Amino acid sequence: MCFSATVSYSAAVVLVSTGLYAVQQARRLQSPYWMWALVPVFFGFQQAFEGLVWQALDAGNASAAVPFALGFHFFSHFLWLWWLPLCSYLVEPGQTSNIGKLRKKIIGGCAAFGAFAGTLVYSVMLFHPEWMSAAVKEHSVIYDYSAPYRSPIDIPVTPVTLYGLTILVPLLFSSHRLIRVFGVLVALSMALASAVYNAAFISAWCFFAAALSLYIIYMIRYLVAQSKDTQVSLIQ
Repeated sequence: MCFSATVSYSAAVVLVSTGLYAVQQARRLQSPYWMWALVPVFFGFQQAFEGLVWQALDAGNASAAVPFALGFHFFSHFLWLWWLPLCSYLVEPGQTSNIGKLRKKIIGGCAAFGAFAGTLVYSVMLFHPEWMSAAVKEHSVIYDYSAPYRSPIDIPVTPVTLYGLTILVPLLFSSHRLIRVFGVLVALSMALASAVYNAAFISAWCFFAAALSLYIIYMIRYLVAQSKDTQVSLIQ
């Protein structure tokens, strides 16, 4: 996002290393929280791709930045649209109440929609990389993807709003308090990225979300500690 390749690479090292630690810890839990633990790892890879984008742009080779930009967009425009909703869905308990069943259906619906929308959007990017460009403006990487045609489909919300809702609804609707807290933090980061770095929204939000993903390390450690306390109480 903003700043420099050095910042992106430094963030990548911290996120991948701490994320792998979280994966190791999450294996002690019965629920598939290892998928949550992979979130910092994936954000680390995404930041590494943006570091490569920075290097290509700093060298004055905008065309060389496109493949790395596609790597960055694999996460921003494909993976995050369904991975975070799916993570929420898989740890959501099987509910017997109508409200619980509705909650799980909504979260699952967001995951399915995110997978469909992400596959559609990213496949177009892969087939037409010539429509993508990247540039540095005001210490931020600006990505532009200009298709030479306009879709005849009109939706009542902007793509950015739809993007945010697909990711946020599963987090905020979760029955797990720690996941809802993460959802609030992600919502605040989206609002900040939109207000301060509007032109570089995706790049800025992904950087903020990458930093926030370190919260997941705390979440995994907390759940592991709770699991240990439960085992001790059962033994006693």
